[in-house]
Amino acid sequence: MSLDNFYSLRENFIVLGLTGRTGGGCNDIVDLLTKEENPFINFDIPNVNINEKQKIKICRDFVTNDNNKWVPFKVIKYQNVILLYLISELANVTDNFNDIKEDKIIEVFSKIFDSDKIKTPRIGEEDKTRSIIKTDITPFLAAKKDILQNFQNIFKLNDRKVNIYDIDNKCGEDPLDTEQFNTLFFGDYFKFCQDFFLIIDKKEPLARQLFLQDAAINLRGNGGIFFNKVQDSKNIYTVAEIIKQIIKVNKKEDGQSRLIIDSLKNSLEINYFKERYSGFYLISSNSDPKIANEYLKNKIENLKSFTQEKIKDIINSLQDLDETHYKINAFKDGDFNSPDIENCIQKAEYYVFKPNDQDLNENRYYSFEFQLLKLIALILKPGIITPNAFERSMQLAFSSKYNSGCISRQVGAIVTDKFYSVKAVGWNEVPEGQTPCSLRSMTDLVEGNERNIFTKYERNEGDYDGKTFKEKVKETILEKFEDVEKFKEDLKGHSCPFCFKEYHNKFEAKDNQVHTRSLHAEENAMLQITKYGGQPLRGGNLFTTASPCELCSKKAYQLGIKNIYYIDPYPGIAKTQILKSGSKRPKLFMFQGAVGRGYFKFFEPYLSIKDETKLRFKITPKIPEKQTAVQIRKLLEKYIDKTDADLIQYLDRYKDDPQVVSELVDLLREGVKNKNVKQ
Repeated sequence: MSLDNFYSLRENFIVLGLTGRTGGGCNDIVDLLTKEENPFINFDIPNVNINEKQKIKICRDFVTNDNNKWVPFKVIKYQNVILLYLISELANVTDNFNDIKEDKIIEVFSKIFDSDKIKTPRIGEEDKTRSIIKTDITPFLAAKKDILQNFQNIFKLNDRKVNIYDIDNKCGEDPLDTEQFNTLFFGDYFKFCQDFFLIIDKKEPLARQLFLQDAAINLRGNGGIFFNKVQDSKNIYTVAEIIKQIIKVNKKEDGQSRLIIDSLKNSLEINYFKERYSGFYLISSNSDPKIANEYLKNKIENLKSFTQEKIKDIINSLQDLDETHYKINAFKDGDFNSPDIENCIQKAEYYVFKPNDQDLNENRYYSFEFQLLKLIALILKPGIITPNAFERSMQLAFSSKYNSGCISRQVGAIVTDKFYSVKAVGWNEVPEGQTPCSLRSMTDLVEGNERNIFTKYERNEGDYDGKTFKEKVKETILEKFEDVEKFKEDLKGHSCPFCFKEYHNKFEAKDNQVHTRSLHAEENAMLQITKYGGQPLRGGNLFTTASPCELCSKKAYQLGIKNIYYIDPYPGIAKTQILKSGSKRPKLFMFQGAVGRGYFKFFEPYLSIKDETKLRFKITPKIPEKQTAVQIRKLLEKYIDKTDADLIQYLDRYKDDPQVVSELVDLLREGVKNKNVKQ
């Protein structure tokens, strides 16, 4: 039986979702994996230790073998999907593109943003950004009238919507031409989008990013690109569902779908794809800060439209916007249609980091190319290699974070010796013996239940305008509900945990971090060593699913930790103020590799390697005939009478003769023949 079908699901359907900060390397991943020729054929194996070198060789030989035909990835750009909705709205106001005029285009763009709140220039706003519409966008669209009408027909851009759902013509009317759609979307439409966004970039790169931001937020909030204060959570997957249909079209036409979604900035959309496709893999891409800055600088300079002074301003503005998209403040406040890249990065299954040349030459990091080579090899053949020390250590830290009872953020950490032998595990949690926040309900506090899980301060103390902490919490409830019983009814069986630090700080109108109840994951891991018997950590390693804050960084420094591996940078000054000072500085490494759910998807083989090798190549070792003869002779000796000298002498003749098996078969044949004659 052929084993090829075992891997066909992986080979025939791969969807990579990309996420990360601006300049993090998503474009480089796209450039490499969309090449027509296999980009790994000429990959040179670096000078690393022998086992890692063998892993690299195994991956390279598998991915570049002629029998494993390279299939280039196609790209579904998130911004191109948003543009479908813009084209649909433009078709509505321009009589299906027969009347393309400046004022009508302004009408569409001006409805995308909230004019009462904007602080930075938007396309269509009453300032210089309108000149983009007059001098660039309007002439561009007018010249593309026929192409736009073709887009409208093929992509089903009718009634101000994108109607590409009836792929299988279940309704029986005007079916979607999947072949034309597939060819057009990844061909002429892709080029159209590039040209459209380029003309905006040449005038105002920030305005382009803000247009995409506003349109995406609106689509996830109300189902259309126009701003509307009325929002509904049922629209959160609007763009994701269109991407799903595009994937379905591609799969139907190409048979073997290998797609990249570039890029995802909302964690709920990521959950959508994770739950829908087993062949979906979320890749977080990051790069050395110098590389990220250089990427932005080169990108703006290549537009050849701005002075050096203006380029600096643009870069600063784009980085500020990126920081806004990274933070999750709006998301925490219930604006689930907003970008939350920090959450997206935490949900990744494979982390790619693009190092600078110095780090690469010193073998501090794996090369960008090898990280992608390894990714493709593990997708196509899970378990083709085993995890490295960094991956198995970070996986343990990642798994441990789910023990955390912190209701704000779960973080895991481990500490190892210099040989990556795990010495302790930790997660952000209250001291042993106390009850974590996730198990404490606000209703129990105000009603005086379960007294032992609340502190003396929470039950009876505090002075906030003459009221205790407990009284202030009850007051907070009564601001929204007529009484506590009504509040309990509205909970519908859910617990209502609360964060002491948040409430205490709000009641005092301060922002003091010392009032957190939990130990940090890193300090918890380090304290476990002392708690259960000291072991030296000097020269060891710290793995954390976040990155150490200032306080944990000082502890790691004092313990002599040599290397710190992290997934997401801490927003404070721990790196530059603490870890980059003194003579015994720990080395910091952005994590590279598989973790989380992806760890098992990548490293769990379909069959044991031994069994697959036997089945695939039909190669098994055989016992030499001479050894078989010895075993047969020993077996027969148990049943031979020691006084039968003739038989013993006969067997002795074949003691070292490999032909004894054949001789014995001949004797058996003769015996059967003689027996038949007698009968």
